[in-house]
Amino acid sequence: MIVQGREDAGVGSVYAVEAMDLAYGYSTNNILFDSVNLAVERGKSVAIMGRSGSGKSTLLRIINGFIRPLRGRVRVLGMDVDGGYSNGLRRRVAYIPQSLGLVENATTLENVLLARAADSQFRALLGLWRREYVDEAMRILRSIGMDGKARSRVNRLSGGERQRVAIARALMQGAKVVLADEPVSNLDHDNARSILDILRGMCRMNSTSSIMVMHDRRLAEEYADEAYILADGRLSRLW
Repeated sequence: MIVQGREDAGVGSVYAVEAMDLAYGYSTNNILFDSVNLAVERGKSVAIMGRSGSGKSTLLRIINGFIRPLRGRVRVLGMDVDGGYSNGLRRRVAYIPQSLGLVENATTLENVLLARAADSQFRALLGLWRREYVDEAMRILRSIGMDGKARSRVNRLSGGERQRVAIARALMQGAKVVLADEPVSNLDHDNARSILDILRGMCRMNSTSSIMVMHDRRLAEEYADEAYILADGRLSRLW
């Protein structure tokens, strides 16, 4: 079973993401976290903090449908998730891993366009993108100051520029939920603020919700509506 319910289920729900009584471990005798509860309202930004190895990235991957929990339930945009997403839900959730998941030898523009590859896989394979998609991708790149790098290969970009490409891809995807694992961990303070400004603008403009794994409390206090810490196997609210 992948996702239960219609693609438009939960439209009236105030929550974009709900995690209920989640537990995860490598065995029943080796539990990473237990009794985790989280409710993210639509249009809100949430930070998850904690020490390395506490399970923050694992929790994000469970919400993203990559991992099944030992116990508990996850609902995303009103739909129950059980170890995976339907294609319709996948389109509405953008996952930005620490590695960013970019195609290194492809251009900035091509990486952004890949957000729409599922619309026509054959055309995407041949690089025959619809003109309206190219125009939209360029508009998004222009809005985040990356249009001048549209034809540059990703492996030649700086860390901050690569982060912008990952966000541009999420914008192109039209995501209603963004799950970002340490989106600014390797950036200096100015670049980190620039990336978080873009993410916050995206959330406010499109009523998009975000869950960000972060380690910098000062940035979390500035950019997150709510923050939680995952420690000793429990998720506790900070503000």
